[in-house]
Amino acid sequence: MSGTSITRRKIAKVGAAVAGAFALGISHDRSFAQEFPRGPITVYLGFPAGTYLDIVTRYYTDRIAAKAGQAVVVENRVGAGGMLAMGAAAKARPDGQSLVFGPGLSASKVQFKSLPFDPVNDFIRIGTIVAFPFVLVVNPEKTDVKSVAELTAFLKQKGKQASFGSPNTLSLVAGALYTTGVGLEPVSVPYRSAADAIRDLTAGEFPFMFSDSGFAFSQMKTGKLRGLAVTLPKRTPNAPELPTMIESGLPNFDFHGWMGVYAPAGTPKPVVEKLSGWVDEVARADETAKFLSTLGADPFPLNSEQFTKFEEAEFKAWEERAKIAKIEPQ
Repeated sequence: MSGTSITRRKIAKVGAAVAGAFALGISHDRSFAQEFPRGPITVYLGFPAGTYLDIVTRYYTDRIAAKAGQAVVVENRVGAGGMLAMGAAAKARPDGQSLVFGPGLSASKVQFKSLPFDPVNDFIRIGTIVAFPFVLVVNPEKTDVKSVAELTAFLKQKGKQASFGSPNTLSLVAGALYTTGVGLEPVSVPYRSAADAIRDLTAGEFPFMFSDSGFAFSQMKTGKLRGLAVTLPKRTPNAPELPTMIESGLPNFDFHGWMGVYAPAGTPKPVVEKLSGWVDEVARADETAKFLSTLGADPFPLNSEQFTKFEEAEFKAWEERAKIAKIEPQ
């Protein structure tokens, strides 16, 4: 028997072994998915109980529990801007029994000098659940303008610099994107809370700010603030009279807060597909849209594959946003 024939036989045996192992792996994953979940699912959340993100999370987990036939327990791991919860999830066993709900990881790379996990590779994206626009608001008694164009003209009359309140990173970025987009130099006035910033906006300390939609809409209803535009790429049904920033003359202004569901890297694909399906069903339900509207938010249903592509683009976008807003990693 020639050496060539022996080599071919060995290759064939190895190939058959690999194919068999691969088939067994697929079979194991499918069997695992059929049995999943095997007990209560733990959801990590990096924000306190009773906060906006906690309320949204518990709405979803209650409905996922009904679909899973198992309890879904929310564990609030508060600290480090939500990164403690992300770190706990990254270290969890990749079996679908541990998830994390939180704002996009794409901003974390520009906000933190170092992280105890890889925000790109240590997670699998399950799905997105909610989008919350920011609203460009003014105090009509101090800044009597009715459109973004009128505000821009007002600001340019005052000089090249434009000051605005920024109680969080998203407000800061939105303000910087707007001012630089219309040829002004941004001057951010930092605040610890939206309530503090709104108080000084009402007092006339600065002419405008971008506020999260839930807070902004409540202030607009009382007449204390006037909304000029939303930062979503399309109008929100929660305030259909408000144009988008794109409609208002800033063609590249597509920026909003959002929340997603992540699982540890290595979670079997069939389990990911099952979880993604549950999350997507809840996100697309009519009752979810009604619930989110009470918070000034919109449904944002992206499945696992769509979420992965979306956040790939967000990682790149945040690099540019950080430069414009002059964000220094902490």
